[in-house]
Amino acid sequence: MPAKRKKSRTDGMDDVVRSIRETRGLSVQIAKACGIERAAVYQWRRVPPHWVNEVAKITKLSPKKIRPDIFR
Repeated sequence: MPAKRKKSRTDGMDDVVRSIRETRGLSVQIAKACGIERAAVYQWRRVPPHWVNEVAKITKLSPKKIRPDIFR
């Protein structure tokens, strides 16, 4: 029987959120722009739809890149 893989903190997380977490200071910038705590940003698996525009401004990514499931 194969060994069970330990669940990582980044399992199920999309690439944009992973990048936000890995880029020094970016989660703080996003939290301030959204008026939320940095810890809230760290709980994201995907950028919530109501924060896509704020995240897009800061990261210089298009909303389509951030949430392709919503912005087609």
